Amino acid sequence: MGQAKERAAARAGEHAQIDGRLQALGIDTSQFGFYDQPAFVAEEGRDGTFLDQYALWVQSRPRSAEYDERVRYIVPRLAEFLADLFEREDMQRSCVHVSSMMPRILDRLGVWSFGLKGSMISEVASEDLWRGQSMCDVEDFPGAELGHAWVVAPPFMIVDGTVRLQNLAGDPMNAFIPPIVAVEDAPVIKPTVDDVVSAQVRAHFARQEGREDSQLHHRLVPQLREFGRNFPSREVRFGELTLRYVPAGVRISDIGLEEINGAGEKLTGAEVWNEHVAPAFSEHIA
Repeated sequence: MGQAKERAAARAGEHAQIDGRLQALGIDTSQFGFYDQPAFVAEEGRDGTFLDQYALWVQSRPRSAEYDERVRYIVPRLAEFLADLFEREDMQRSCVHVSSMMPRILDRLGVWSFGLKGSMISEVASEDLWRGQSMCDVEDFPGAELGHAWVVAPPFMIVDGTVRLQNLAGDPMNAFIPPIVAVEDAPVIKPTVDDVVSAQVRAHFARQEGREDSQLHHRLVPQLREFGRNFPSREVRFGELTLRYVPAGVRISDIGLEEINGAGEKLTGAEVWNEHVAPAFSEHIA
């Protein structure tokens, strides 16, 4: 048996085990968005990491060539469609909104997916450019969601529809940023303290402790190493640009699509679906 077939067989075995455990809890895994089912929600209430099981189920799910072809058609187009929409509405730094809406939209389009949250670092070494959306940072306001969020929709390992909305207009980094990120393969990397902890927070701990700690990220995000075994950090290159994605948790909105950004002044989930996505993707609605 070749290596590719061995990996596929291992994934299928893992998937069968996860599926069996979920079904034993009374969860119907044939339904898109089964993370909303009462049995799943109840178990999540008992186990704060239970949402990982949904992501592992999706990640290990056997796929046909026909399914992958459909995903390859829908996902990049949806990511770019949402990026264009949010850019037109001048909604910068909208990764939380897009990464919350996109999995629930993909459920309706018949594509399995889940969200991840963590850090995203962009760097152009030749131009001495470095930008970081760090999961360990100083809050701009109480309760602010730190870091970055993106989507996994196998065979795509990373789908980032807001990568071009992260920096202010006029930032020289923008010249190197692609319209979206939708990649099926990306090398696994080992996250460093710089990837996870902002310079301001690192300096704060260095002053307090009288030393710099290269392992500070594991102290501040104790689940990072274990989480990375199933959802590893990855590096993506676009010409001179390097993007490093460091996940630390699964992120799926706990409210329905229509309610997402319900308190916002524009682009609620209801508006995004009813006025924009549904008309544009009507032929793909499951």
